[in-house]
Amino acid sequence: MNELKIDRLNWQPTWPNEIWITDKRRQEEFKITLKQGDDIEIEFEWDYDYGGRGQERMYLPVKLIKDLLNELGL
Repeated sequence: MNELKIDRLNWQPTWPNEIWITDKRRQEEFKITLKQGDDIEIEFEWDYDYGGRGQERMYLPVKLIKDLLNELGL
């Protein structure tokens, strides 16, 4: 079973504070970055040796996530 690692980065007043939520698997890693005043960043990295390696990243607007949670009654 994978455990989530949560890092709280308090960089104010120079930079916005961030929270990193990381799920590290064998050869894969998911990282969600929550940043003050910014979209939610989801990053996926993989390394399958000769099978290839890479990284993908997507961004979700915070308002979209809030609206979807409200839709579910959460």
